[in-house]
Amino acid sequence: MIALVFATAKECAAALPALRDLPKPGCSAAATLHGRVCRVLITGVGPVSAGIALGRMLGAHPDTRGVVNAGLGGSLDLAALPLGAPCAASAEIFPEYGLFTPSGLSPQGLGFAQWEGGDVYDRLPLSPHDAAAAMGLTLPQAWPLAPIVSVAGVSGTPERAATIQARYPDAKVENMEGFACALACAQVGVPFLELRTVSNAVGSRAAADWDIPGAFAALAAALETLLAPAGE
Repeated sequence: MIALVFATAKECAAALPALRDLPKPGCSAAATLHGRVCRVLITGVGPVSAGIALGRMLGAHPDTRGVVNAGLGGSLDLAALPLGAPCAASAEIFPEYGLFTPSGLSPQGLGFAQWEGGDVYDRLPLSPHDAAAAMGLTLPQAWPLAPIVSVAGVSGTPERAATIQARYPDAKVENMEGFACALACAQVGVPFLELRTVSNAVGSRAAADWDIPGAFAALAAALETLLAPAGE
């Protein structure tokens, strides 16, 4: 069984239009999608809700052989990832962990990793193609791979977006749940794949820099590709 994890009911409904009964936030439900036995989880928004909900689900369903966290995200570089583009996470970054010092936030400043077993401070490397293969999923080679940043507070100004980009110049997408989900899976040795489709430019509130309907449509197409049986 693989788990399909979404932050919100809107993302879940858009990604899986054939799913008739959505689980309540914080809950999961069994589903058969494209002939695959799955468990669909809606975590609620943000890293705390995501970590709690996925941790509970993994504890209750130890037969889970992989987790796909899917949803919308903001692009930190529209030239590289324009509106509607898919992106799979090659790493997850949590930029809000560590010790604030006169020279800025130091992830190692506390002297404690978030996960000692993996020596994880603010960055968790991921292997999206290996994870997809382990789950029997189809991850197209053409889809962009990039580090993705998870935040508890969305970057709503150009200044905040610039701060994120300066600290993590290789990051291309911002979201709110990926790091928590990735860490939960790493701690129990479950393959993890994160997929985002771009809904907006990070830091901009201008209407021209947003396309949520387009991102929802792209998410549905991406999940259909991902879940399609091999050879289709």
